[in-house]
Formats: sequence, C-alpha cells, structure tokens
Amino acid sequence: MLARRGDYTGAVEKYRDALRATPDDVALRFALGSALSQLDRHRETTEQFRWVVAHGAPGQPEVAMARQWLAAAERAPGAQSARQEVAMLPLPGAEGGPSPSGIGSIKGRTAWPGVNPDAQNVSLELRFTGDDAVTKGQSFRLHIGLGRPYTMSDLPAGAYRVVGRSAGVKLWETRVVVGAGTETALDLTDANSVATPKDFPPRGGG
Repeated sequence: MLARRGDYTGAVEKYRDALRATPDDVALRFALGSALSQLDRHRETTEQFRWVVAHGAPGQPEVAMARQWLAAAERAPGAQSARQEVAMLPLPGAEGGPSPSGIGSIKGRTAWPGVNPDAQNVSLELRFTGDDAVTKGQSFRLHIGLGRPYTMSDLPAGAYRVVGRSAGVKLWETRVVVGAGTETALDLTDANSVATPKDFPPRGGG
C-alpha cells in the first residue's frame, strides 16, 4: 500500500523488516529493489536485482523483470531509461489493497523535436498529483528518457494533474481523468506542450 501511494521510503523500510524474517523470499527482494529504483538508489537496486536473478527460479516474472532492468541499466548510465520497466508486482498476502476495478492506468508516448532517445539520454520527470476529492493527497513520480513511451499503473481512479519537467524546464502540465479498470492514453509531445522547441532546444551528446 505504501508503494502504491508513492511512499517508496516507507515501503523500503517495511520490505527490509519483512526480509529479516524471510531473507530468501524472491518476491520481497524484487519488491525492495523496485522501491529502491524509484528513489534513485541505483547501487542498492542493482544489488537486490542481482540477488533475485541469482536465487530465483528461471520462470519467475520477478527474475525476468530484474534481468531486464539490469541489462537496461548497463546500456543507460544512471538507469534513467530503465526504471520505468520496474513494476510493483502484487505480493502474497497483499489482497487487502484496492481492487482492480477501482484503479486504472495512464500510458502514452513522449516526443520532442530533435531528441532521439537512442542517441541522447535526456531525463524526463513525470509527476501525477491527485486533482479531485477522490484522489486528493495522491502523488506519484516517474523518471524516463525523453522520447520514450511510459506507463503509470495502479492509479486510484479519478482526476490527476500531470506535470512533466526536463532539466528544470516545464514541458507539460495537463489534467487527465483515469477511469476505473481502464487504460487512459495521454501522449506528451510538442503539440500539447506548455513550452516551445525554442524554450527547450534539444541537447547534444549520446
């Protein structure tokens, strides 16, 4: 529940407490690594995911996702483009959380003139903040590479204010309503940006 609400620091503490009792639980290790990745704690994330790959069964989804994250992190310094691929999988005994019928997701593509995500690593932060009586107090954050697709899952249904920033420049600010049990599409491009390419020229470099 803490991770679902975006309290990844609190989730890390709870996962560590649980692992003291069951240190060989692969699902818990993966959940800890996923929460750490959201806090930019790259070294600790790498440590947990390597443990998952070394000790988990080949067919476990946690093993496949941990291996994918580690491979992407090697290609993208800082793991900025890899972090969005880490999902918080449901843990045994966590059935008390919101039902799937009461949650939804947002997904879409990001694009900016002159930015090639395969040649440039331009960091983008997306924040999803509750914007109605139902979602008030909810706040979620996602880091990806500008120009790449994104997905924000397990959002309580309702309205959100979506703000996207890169290098301190606000590129997007919009309101979106997430339907229960549905996937809401929201593309973020220069066509719906609050800035212009002149305000945010693409950076060079690989």
